[in-house]
Amino acid sequence: MTQYRKTWRAPLAIAPTIMLLAGLLATAGAVQAQQAKAASGNALLIYGFLKADVETVSASGMDGSLKRLSNNLSVLGFRASEDLGSGLVAWAQIETNARVDTGDGPWGGRNTGIGLRSPWGDLLMGQWETPLRFVSVYAIDPFTAGIFASNSLMGNGFATAANAAAPSSFDRRAPNLIQYSSPVVNGISGRIAYALSEEKTATTRPDLISGLLSYNANGLYLAWGHERHRDYFGPGSLDVANRLGAAYSMGKTRLRAAWERLQYEPAAGQSLRRDAWQLAVTHDIGQGQLRASYVRAEEPQGNATQGLGGMGAPGVDSGAQQVSLGYGYHFSKRTEVWGAWTLIRNGQGAVYNLSANSLPGLKPGQDPRGLGLGITHKF
Repeated sequence: MTQYRKTWRAPLAIAPTIMLLAGLLATAGAVQAQQAKAASGNALLIYGFLKADVETVSASGMDGSLKRLSNNLSVLGFRASEDLGSGLVAWAQIETNARVDTGDGPWGGRNTGIGLRSPWGDLLMGQWETPLRFVSVYAIDPFTAGIFASNSLMGNGFATAANAAAPSSFDRRAPNLIQYSSPVVNGISGRIAYALSEEKTATTRPDLISGLLSYNANGLYLAWGHERHRDYFGPGSLDVANRLGAAYSMGKTRLRAAWERLQYEPAAGQSLRRDAWQLAVTHDIGQGQLRASYVRAEEPQGNATQGLGGMGAPGVDSGAQQVSLGYGYHFSKRTEVWGAWTLIRNGQGAVYNLSANSLPGLKPGQDPRGLGLGITHKF
């Protein structure tokens, strides 16, 4: 483990690398002007989607059920671009939550940033989802967001949080992020991102590095993501995630799968490791789509004395399973009416909750479930 940590500290020389990438981006247009074109023209785009459903949620051991109107991570965004010539484009984006159920939402709380785009790739600075998240959340999970989504278990919970905040989450949107995305070459592309250590203290220097390598062509999708959190639990701690994703289309049916391993150092001399995987399928029928997902979080391993997030401590029956079923009908490319059902079965020591709109007061070993009917409109 000591040698492994040293290999992590060395890449802190990433700053010169990012400066080099910025320099390449600044000159890329002139070098590649006759070989490729970036997006041209000056534009301002308003975009987003509203997604809400009426839900009935409950859990084993709780009295009755809770009926509610839930927002499913609806989005309002503003995206601008300016053609700088020679294939170089400047762009900026402000994206915020639009809460359909209550009408409020923090300004710019989602993917918000500024950058440069060129034939040699994109440079981003801002608050953004880390590359690891893109392995499976959008490409594999047919439910993506809300209580039916796989990140109730996968990634050990979603968080928009700075370094060392919500430290158990490997499904993150990180502030103070610098990211480089490569061009797509024969279906292959990559991303690497670094969240600067602005939360540095006298004893810790928490930061994050995340990467993604993917292939997407001819109906086949393959991806590998890797992410490391340093000093999230204290001086010298190192937490690591690896995730694989695969999907393949056969006519109107798309088969999907993902696997991940999360490794934590929650305290000096302690370790905690947990594997999880997902199998999912969608099948198109006319203007409708059938959706199904099964997620399993295995028993945690290691010598940690306490669990993290939804995970219980090792040796305390802390596995979990989630089944989600749904159907959506598209009236158009922009408007869908849908229904879905989900059930999470927690082991005695596990406390995995419904994603995005959690069930209040959930205790270890209780099994949350939900049924919803909703509408999505994109613009």
